[in-house]
Parts: sequence; C-alpha cells; structure tokens
Amino acid sequence: MKFGIDMGHNCPPDTGATGIKQEDALTKAVGTQLIQKLRAANHTAIDCTPTSASSVTDSLRQRTNKANANNVNVYVSIHFNKFNAKAHGTEVYAISNASQGIAESVLKEIVQLGFYNRGVKDTGFFVLKNTQMPAILIECCFCDSQVDMDLFDVEKMAEAIKDGLIGQPKPKEPKADKKYVLEITTKTFLKPSTEQASDLPKDSIFEIEPGDYTILDVSFEEGHYSVKWPDQSKGNRNEHFVYAGHAKVLEKD
Repeated sequence: MKFGIDMGHNCPPDTGATGIKQEDALTKAVGTQLIQKLRAANHTAIDCTPTSASSVTDSLRQRTNKANANNVNVYVSIHFNKFNAKAHGTEVYAISNASQGIAESVLKEIVQLGFYNRGVKDTGFFVLKNTQMPAILIECCFCDSQVDMDLFDVEKMAEAIKDGLIGQPKPKEPKADKKYVLEITTKTFLKPSTEQASDLPKDSIFEIEPGDYTILDVSFEEGHYSVKWPDQSKGNRNEHFVYAGHAKVLEKD
C-alpha cells in the first residue's frame, strides 16, 4: 500500500503552533518515525512535506499535489493542536466515508495510549478537499497541554498511527512442538469479542492481573489476541479476546 505522509507545517512561512513544545518539531519527529515504520512493514511511504513555499496556500498545495502525482492510496497529515493550555486529547478529521473509517481506526489506536478521545470530525481543511484519495488529518494532541505533553512519546504515537493505518502484526502461528504463554503486561479484561469492554455486558468480561498464563492456541484479530485456555479460565468459556496492547505472546521451549 502507498501512503502520503504530510508532516504539518515545517515549511516557512507555513509554521506551526508554539506551546510547551513546538508543533513543527513534533510533527517532523512523528512523521519521520511513521515513514520508517510503514517502510519496515513493506509499505511505500511518500514524504509530502515541501521544503520551501511562497505562501501558506502554496505550502498546502504542494503537499496535495505531491500526493496526487504519486497516486498514493491514503494521505495522512500530522498536526498538533493548541488552544488554552487546558484543552487536551486527540481528534482526527476526515470528510469522506472511506476516510472516516481510516480516521476511526487511527483514533482508536491513539486513545489506547491514554489520550482523551475528542472524536472524528469533518471540517473541510485544504488538504482534505484537494487530495484525490482517502485523506485524514490527525491532531495528535495539544502541544500547549501539560497533560498531553507529559503523556506524549514520539515512538508510541508513530506506532499507534501505523497500527491504525495497517493493523498490528499477527503473532506467529503456534507450532505443535512449542508451548505458548500469554504475558499480561497491564491489568486488563478478558472479553467475548473485540468490542470495547465498556460496550459489553458486565457479566461477560473478566479482569485479569499481570502475569504469565499458559494457553493452548492463539490468533490475532482487530488489535486483539484470541486465546484458548487449557480449561474454562473464566465464566463458562475457555476462549477470550484480550487487547494486544496489554499483552504479549511468548514462545517457550
């Protein structure tokens, strides 16, 4: 798949917001790592960020022109918000049905990092209206919010965006001569599906503490491990979904 990555601003006179950290520096750091991660996952990533422009409009037009000229499949514009030092969280913009699905997927991954979910919005920004493919604009978080800047990590943000765009890597297929252990790294829930725990009946979810748990089988679906216990570990079922961000599958001799 081919992605067009736009590191917001970074092209005088198109400069970003100044907060606790400078938006230009943040978008460049996240965008650079995102491109590396997409390429490492065998996707094509085109840097659509211009190096010089005569005006802000020219800067924006160069970004969309490069994406269109390269026939990218998805255009991603990376930004950081600024408001009143109190607002915080993540929001993603999209104006087409296809784009909104991508935006929801990316937003879901970012809020798993702990950022407040400000939703998917449909404001018609220049780069969204002038690209010929599904396009999203990500406001990763607020660069003037101490809450967000304390939480922000470049590598984790780039990884979350990458996972939202292409999905998380599937675990290795279990082998008959190997034993597998599910390592729970953060207190979480065992669930009957990949839905949010808050959307499921309370009697269908079970808390699980950090630790190592022997499992018989494992598969990967929609950001979750589907794991099979050797007995009925919780309730009346021995197959559960667990969010992959809170667990690892280990191969034991």
